[in-house]
Amino acid sequence: MDYNNIRIKLEQEIGKNLWEILEGDVISKIQKEAKVEKSGNYYKYLLEGHSFKLGQDLLPELYKPFKDVCEALNFTEPIEFYISNAPDFNASASSSQEEGEPHLVNLNSGLVNALDEDELRFVIGHELGHIISKNIDIKGVIDFVFPGYQRIPLILYNKISLWDKLSELTADRYGLIACGDPNKCVSAFFKMSSGLSLNRFNLNFATFLEENEKLLESFKKENTINVASHPMNPIRIKALEYFAQSTAYKSILGKKSIESDPTLTSNMEELTNLLLVIRNSELDQHRSLFIASAGLVMAGIDEQMKKEEYETIIHQLANFLIFPEQLLQGIIDQKSQNDVFLQAASTIMQFNPAERDPMFEFLTSVALSDNQLFTKEIEFLYEVGANLFKYSPKEIAQKISHVIRGNFIPKLY
Repeated sequence: MDYNNIRIKLEQEIGKNLWEILEGDVISKIQKEAKVEKSGNYYKYLLEGHSFKLGQDLLPELYKPFKDVCEALNFTEPIEFYISNAPDFNASASSSQEEGEPHLVNLNSGLVNALDEDELRFVIGHELGHIISKNIDIKGVIDFVFPGYQRIPLILYNKISLWDKLSELTADRYGLIACGDPNKCVSAFFKMSSGLSLNRFNLNFATFLEENEKLLESFKKENTINVASHPMNPIRIKALEYFAQSTAYKSILGKKSIESDPTLTSNMEELTNLLLVIRNSELDQHRSLFIASAGLVMAGIDEQMKKEEYETIIHQLANFLIFPEQLLQGIIDQKSQNDVFLQAASTIMQFNPAERDPMFEFLTSVALSDNQLFTKEIEFLYEVGANLFKYSPKEIAQKISHVIRGNFIPKLY
């Protein structure tokens, strides 16, 4: 059975987009030809030298859940499992970088000691999910192009951050298939988040899930921002609950072809909206509308939007939105940029009059982004500066001069 059909659609779409943007095919080929894969070997040597390599004959009881997960996920590729002596609850996976090399999965001893066998299957399945989905390869290309995730352009960083979270939700689905018990997935989350053992305590699953629902409602109401690399546990638990109730999961249990499930898709769209929040104030919504509409108005004065103008608008919107192109295209389609521009600017100044300065500076920066100064653009800046922002002619000239000086590079050809 092809378990790739269980993946979250948006995760697949963004992953494919990132692979194309980062020239994944070219980069991965260069990595292999340049023998960059030795870094992967180093990780294997590190595990072999300092961690415990599991074997069926050495510790059969501990090896069993690892073997069971491979069978449950129909995973037959070479793979090695390791246990590292570390108290923190952590696990990792590394995909094979060269033909003949095994994939690697490493679990910290703190995690192994805390989880029972079914909970362990969930974690192992989650790590294998990263390998099966090949999301781990995308992550490898990102790490190669941007070591330590440094110097990533903001618009790309936001997209990568969202994809990271979605790939975790997809990996959780593999974990559930491997475990086969939604309650064990929940108890694994409880142990990993609390650090508590259930040997001394009885977890009331009904109450725990009720509290989870309350947290989710709170997140929705407050537009809570998640700055961590993984989705918040309440989102992960709810996503697994949706998947466990889906016809897709029931098809897997019945060993039938995986069916599409519109209800699951709809539920996940609502849930993933919580992952799209990078700014959560009402004023930020007006700011994003201003940037999009004002940028379009300014770029349209010469009746032709240049590439540089479009990119200036998109880069500014990336401070507020993961998919800025969608907002921009929506305003273009509605042909409402003038109305939105005036309404957004007026609303922002009601909240914070001091923002008229950065708003006017943004308009000027769009006008200069193509390294050309058109009379119509300067006339528009004077008109907006006087009528909307209430500047005097001298103030307008000073503000335009401030942006031009040091930023204007005339076209030489």
